[in-house]
Amino acid sequence: MSQPARVLTVDDEASIRLTLTAMLGRAGYDVASAENGEEAVALLERQTFDLMLVDLKMPGMDGMQVVAAARQRQPDIAIIVLTGHGSLDTAIEGLHQGVFDYMLKTAEPAQVIERVKAGLEARQQQQRQKTLLDVVGSAVQELRGVASPAGDTSGPSNAGERILTIGALRLDAWRQIASLAERTLPLTPTEFRVLLCLAEHAGSMMSYTQLVRCAQGYDAEELEAGELIKPHIHHLRQKLEPDPSTPRYILNVRGKGYMLSPMGE
Repeated sequence: MSQPARVLTVDDEASIRLTLTAMLGRAGYDVASAENGEEAVALLERQTFDLMLVDLKMPGMDGMQVVAAARQRQPDIAIIVLTGHGSLDTAIEGLHQGVFDYMLKTAEPAQVIERVKAGLEARQQQQRQKTLLDVVGSAVQELRGVASPAGDTSGPSNAGERILTIGALRLDAWRQIASLAERTLPLTPTEFRVLLCLAEHAGSMMSYTQLVRCAQGYDAEELEAGELIKPHIHHLRQKLEPDPSTPRYILNVRGKGYMLSPMGE
């Protein structure tokens, strides 16, 4: 079971700080609080947080100074700035600091919870994209290393090419081209990676989480992974199966995952 998101609330008004802490705690978050900017920075240096709610106007270190300090210490933290009055200049400065949202203190509790949830989801998505980019970058470097081995000056090589054939299905991993019985399949990059993962484990079931990790480069809970992978399987079947309503190739293992069966000639 995943750990609850960690949230830091920063406000010099005790009533608002206590209200936010209690409200977020009831919503299932792990909440810490600070009554001023200096205390917030000390917490940020000792603990990791997923999201911070910070008051704009505080004596001593103000909200935007806390935002800047948080960005230096925890670049991935999602930040929501709370204020008693709107300020266009501050909103623009907040955008430059990567602030997720900018809310009035008079916002309804349900709205605050909604924006906190949205901020955490946006942070998670950014982390997934970063992980995927890292995976792609590593794969490109690895392929370049295979395609151009040290000391080989003979020009372009086919060493980096990898062809996977299962019956009538042919997958060119280097060019990301899939064909079935000489017919090229119009797959998106993600669809190709999902099919390649299934093909590499043909005859064995791959769970939803395994498929997301293999094809998209990050970990997800089983329920979330199932929701992420099902649309890609649906589209693959439309392009691959003779009759998508009764799949012959991409088989469903109910509630667990999918398996690629031997492809017909």
